[in-house]
Amino acid sequence: MRVFWAVIWVLCAGAAQAVEIGPGKPGLCLYTLSGQIMPGDADKLRALPIDRPVTWPDIEDGRWAAICLDSPGGSLSAGLELASYVLERGLGTVVDDGAQCLSACALVFMFGTAYQLESNALIHRRLHVGGRLGFHQPDLTLDRSRAYSVDDVAAAFDLAITATLEFLALAARPRPDTPRPFVDADLLEAMLQHKGQDFFEIDTVNKAGRWGIDLIGWQEPEFTEEGFFNACQNMTSWNTQLATDQIPYANMGFDASIDRRDGDEGFVDGRRYRLSFAGMQTYDCEAGIIRRWNGETTPALCGYRENLSSQVGPDSCLYDGPPDRWIPIPGAALLPASTRLSDLRRARGVASPVAAGPTPCKSVTGQARVVNVQSFTSLRQVNDTNADRIDQLPLGSRYRVGAPEGNWRLPQHQACTALCQAAETGQPYSQSALDACIDVNWLWFRITGPSGQTGYASAKYLDY
Repeated sequence: MRVFWAVIWVLCAGAAQAVEIGPGKPGLCLYTLSGQIMPGDADKLRALPIDRPVTWPDIEDGRWAAICLDSPGGSLSAGLELASYVLERGLGTVVDDGAQCLSACALVFMFGTAYQLESNALIHRRLHVGGRLGFHQPDLTLDRSRAYSVDDVAAAFDLAITATLEFLALAARPRPDTPRPFVDADLLEAMLQHKGQDFFEIDTVNKAGRWGIDLIGWQEPEFTEEGFFNACQNMTSWNTQLATDQIPYANMGFDASIDRRDGDEGFVDGRRYRLSFAGMQTYDCEAGIIRRWNGETTPALCGYRENLSSQVGPDSCLYDGPPDRWIPIPGAALLPASTRLSDLRRARGVASPVAAGPTPCKSVTGQARVVNVQSFTSLRQVNDTNADRIDQLPLGSRYRVGAPEGNWRLPQHQACTALCQAAETGQPYSQSALDACIDVNWLWFRITGPSGQTGYASAKYLDY
């Protein structure tokens, strides 16, 4: 068939490079996908190792598995394949400071998730307040320099319809942590109202909160009564729609009132807040600072908005109910919904995580070469010198590697992990102590050897 390969989304820039997959940023993402999305990109990502960084402290929390996106868009069918793999593998998605994720890239972004060993997976998609995320409707584009028959054009439209239906089916899938779909109907509606270079952009707190997009790269505000006032209106709306017709905090005392009760043992500081609205907009919320299962403290809220029949938290949360199932308040919810992300960057902006430079705890190039041996080093079944040897890696041979893993069986494991955490975040650390960790075979890379078997090789015998 002479119909070209793809139904594409219009790009925001003219010429674009094909997707390249490079290193990510410590603490933010494993890899960075940049350039135009094209067929085969999912296979590129699928071929890369997805290994938990040695510096990640909680093996039950899968939020370490994330990819950064910086793309003007590309092929819808290729974007669908990439989105399906991101969802299948449980990868989070990130748009970092200065990056853009438009068109088909925005579709991929919406399917970011993170597994949790003891509970359902979580939606895990993060947007830096200095990044750009934009949606628009798919556009069938043909090469105008070529002549097409009626059959060619009909086949192209068949491809367009098939890809669009596949997208709608994927978008309608329920999220792992809520019955809501990955792409809500109102976001689909907004997307379809924008064509070509006109993008529907996630540029306010309201849009990010409504569609479950975490904001990074800014200093979150502390919990206050004013923040609680905003969070009650935001969070009881975002379950069903964008927050509209918000009452400003300046009207407190006429339209709404906050009561505080001290001495409640269910809260870290003993303070339990109750907010009641009067008039047509009927809200009822309670909030306070709670301690979570992992020891962290966070403001949490339960509430109800009558005209939307929107519930946040369990039915029993109001009127002296225990706060154990209340919903944590994201920092953005403490702000007025109309707050623009660009204002957060100017007023509260902080730098996004940046690699501190080459360290002994990672491979900058994604490659490793066998060194420091006479003829070969052993590829072992697990990351331990006592494990079975499954292959030999000859001196000078090169292999693709991902994030390393530490041998938790060694007594030095916690101390070595702390050294890597310091090295990768640019904090002072002892180079000699970290070298000693590598000398005792604490750090290992996962490698597919010459025989095709995958195992572990000690960093002591690798140049990376």
